[in-house]
Amino acid sequence: MKVLYYHQYFSTPAGAAGTRSYVLARSLVEAGHQVQMVCLRDARTDTGLSGPFSQGRRSGLVAGIDVIEFDLPYSNHASLLERALVFLRYSWQSLQLALHTESDLIFATTTPLTAGIPGLAARWLLGTPFVFEVRDLWPELPRAMGVVRNPLVLAALSALEWISYHSADACIGLAPGICEGIAERGFSSSCITSIPNACDLELFRSHPPGQEKKPQLIAGLPQRLAPCSFVAAFTGAHGLANGLDAVLDAAAELQRLGRDDIQLLFIGDGRCKPALEHRVANESLSNCHFLPPIPKLQLAQILSRSVHVGLMVLDDVPAFYRGTSPNKFFDYLACGLPVVNNYPGWLADLIVEYQLGIPVPSRDPVAFASALIRLADQPSLVKSMGSQARNLAETQFSRRQLADHWRQVLETTAMHYARRPRSYLWKQVYALFKGLADRGAAVVALLMLCPLMVVIAGLVRCWLGSPVLFRQQRPGYRGDLFWLLKFRTMTNSRDASGALLPDAQRLMPFGRWLRATSMDELPELINILYGEMSFIGPRPLLMQYLPLYSSEQARRHDVKPGFSGWAQINGRNAISWEEKFRLDVWYVDHRSFWLDLRIFLISVWKVILREGISSAGEATMAPFSGSRMSQ
Repeated sequence: MKVLYYHQYFSTPAGAAGTRSYVLARSLVEAGHQVQMVCLRDARTDTGLSGPFSQGRRSGLVAGIDVIEFDLPYSNHASLLERALVFLRYSWQSLQLALHTESDLIFATTTPLTAGIPGLAARWLLGTPFVFEVRDLWPELPRAMGVVRNPLVLAALSALEWISYHSADACIGLAPGICEGIAERGFSSSCITSIPNACDLELFRSHPPGQEKKPQLIAGLPQRLAPCSFVAAFTGAHGLANGLDAVLDAAAELQRLGRDDIQLLFIGDGRCKPALEHRVANESLSNCHFLPPIPKLQLAQILSRSVHVGLMVLDDVPAFYRGTSPNKFFDYLACGLPVVNNYPGWLADLIVEYQLGIPVPSRDPVAFASALIRLADQPSLVKSMGSQARNLAETQFSRRQLADHWRQVLETTAMHYARRPRSYLWKQVYALFKGLADRGAAVVALLMLCPLMVVIAGLVRCWLGSPVLFRQQRPGYRGDLFWLLKFRTMTNSRDASGALLPDAQRLMPFGRWLRATSMDELPELINILYGEMSFIGPRPLLMQYLPLYSSEQARRHDVKPGFSGWAQINGRNAISWEEKFRLDVWYVDHRSFWLDLRIFLISVWKVILREGISSAGEATMAPFSGSRMSQ
């Protein structure tokens, strides 16, 4: 499998940026796959390439990864407009590469959101399988932070977000809340996988027990850090989102209390760093020290040998509570460091559940300082929490384990969608048109048939009792669950033991008439209106059939289920389950306007002849129990 991998900020461990993409790409290479990594030039990263740029790019093999680096310099200190232009230029050059490179799958990871443009374009134009990894929820975060306020820009970002999700064959979220956010945009939850950042257990080692940490042992640390200092470190970007003024507020409180033994170390860079340094100088906060971004190898040494506590700090923005998975947290765990965290969310919940550190309220410098004092005064607590942190890193967040899970998502997606024909684009355009037409027709049909449906509902209530509607969960598009709506056709009659009687005994004459005329299906117009069904498509079957399908049979869920389908007009219950599924999959591969029109007209004719299109689960056909194809 050849994977075209898009990550603007790709870096090897020699750089100061996150190495998630490097490790994941290496896992593909080690499994025998080819990886072409596409990135840009960033002062924080080290791509492993050192040659000159030619015609705006340079390339080479780095640890088995074919790296392409665009000559597009990026800096966090640039203005929003300057950064946006770099994002767009990267997307444009990446798009051209995607359309002229043969690949079995495209993988793109944010941020920014524009990183997914080449993947969604290749999926629509070439039918290439596309997996989209979401590291932050956009435009939710910039809107909540007030970074982007223009309503037109926000609307464009929202549209790009929706298109990116719905163009992907699978989405990966770095936090549970991110996965929830993707699902809230209407993307099938069955195609979303949560794979957080991970712990590099080999690079970031825990400090040997029983040995005292001495800050001056590591070259590059400020000389003002005395050997007896208790060091709390923040590593990462110094931007608006990080809200590092909260740490300076705690530093001022520590200084007021005379706790000069507690020192705060800031490692990284960002737009807010000059302002933070200026405040430290103005307020004479001698317990704060700043270092530039440090390569991962050196950072691992500093954290494991000279730091006692890791700091997790973000601005007090509710949008952050569910949508973060920062590298620094997992680096702290791997080093066996307790963590002081100042915002709620899934990471704070982990800290409490596994006793990894101390969560403190946002914007509460007294509580922040008190947490650091408590840890500084209780070495045994630091040791216990650090041990818990390293244990969690090894058992739940091993980089090797999560990389294997990630690779399986890509391999499964590439295999499942490798069958796409060259007419894939037109089928997708037709699917979009069909969805809009279905909803429009459902509105018209509901308005016209509303009086009839009211009468039927009254008759069902009088002759069959309550409830009037039959509701049952069924698998829809991509196996996503929805509640199928139909008029009831059976009573609730039970035997002496209280068990429901067989379907054939509970099906009353009025119910048989409803089925014969297909009028029991009319409430499914509501399912169509909600976008859960179509007028034409494979019938939605029972939930218990899902694990019984073969991989080929499961492809019937690659389109929305329908009122009627190709299998229903070609045999109904007179054919075997295997033949039904073969016809359903044939429809998936050959669907078109003319085929749908043919199915619709034949279905109407059968209804007129009272040859109702029957659905699975009726007494007229035995339940599906698997087949030779699915064994």
